[in-house]
Amino acid sequence: MSRLVSLRALMVALAMALLVACGQDLLPPLARPDVDVRLELEARKVAADQPVVAIVQVIQAEGVELRVAEPTAEGLELELAEDRTEPFDGWSLSTRRYLLRGEPGSYVVALVGAVAVHPDGHEEQLEVAPVFVDIGVDGPSSELEDLVMPVPPEPPMWPWVLAAGVLIGLAIAGAIWLWRRRKRATQRVQAQPAHVLALHAWQVVLRDRSLSDHARALQLSEVFRRYLEAVHPMPASSLTTREICDAIYRDGLVPGALLDRARRILMATDLLKFARRGGGVEFFHELDEDFQAYVLATRPRESASGMEVGRG
Repeated sequence: MSRLVSLRALMVALAMALLVACGQDLLPPLARPDVDVRLELEARKVAADQPVVAIVQVIQAEGVELRVAEPTAEGLELELAEDRTEPFDGWSLSTRRYLLRGEPGSYVVALVGAVAVHPDGHEEQLEVAPVFVDIGVDGPSSELEDLVMPVPPEPPMWPWVLAAGVLIGLAIAGAIWLWRRRKRATQRVQAQPAHVLALHAWQVVLRDRSLSDHARALQLSEVFRRYLEAVHPMPASSLTTREICDAIYRDGLVPGALLDRARRILMATDLLKFARRGGGVEFFHELDEDFQAYVLATRPRESASGMEVGRG
């Protein structure tokens, strides 16, 4: 652990030195926007006979009007498969799921022309990064090949080749050592119950002072979703907040009070992830109380026939 801390401190120091050397100031913290638009793909590679699933998520404050077109991808047919909106504390979270089909090849999926109209009347153009997908191929094809042209290498000199060989050898030896060490650590960790792993991972993220509130919310959401997968029959990491809560309610997995705690954790981390809304000591303290209560009430327990999941 001390070596990892020392390595992290060294990397931070190097990054700070690089910024100072380049004459650049540290960026100020991001302001919380009134609207945020994200374009994601469920998978970057799909089989030739499978559709590409594109997800457009929008979170916006009350009074903000958003005009956003459908995703575009030249050569692919587009079909809207799902469109739903969830209100939450004066905000709304909208999710649209599209199916795109076409011939094998590599494609660029883009979302252009998104405009937010704020309550004071001014319009804001929203830039959404495009995403790339391969259908039935192993890598970029057609026009995308021009984007990855290799740079011709300079002729090497033998001293540099020798030094590079030594460095590569050391890197390989270090990688093998790290792999063996992590493998042994993973074998020890896998023997622990799901709730022990979840509680430990949660506390590690909470106590990491190098994380911003946004990064901390991302990691806490992942920890909670992995725990849900371990104790409930659902792929929580690939489901939305509403889908998770619907599954818990429909299958009667926990009492209503625990369902409320799960919903608060998921919705609060969603708002901080997508809208930079929330954060601070009290925010994470309340998340911690809900998480501890949910895990302790649903942790696996011994029974006469083996392991069973507690229901509080």
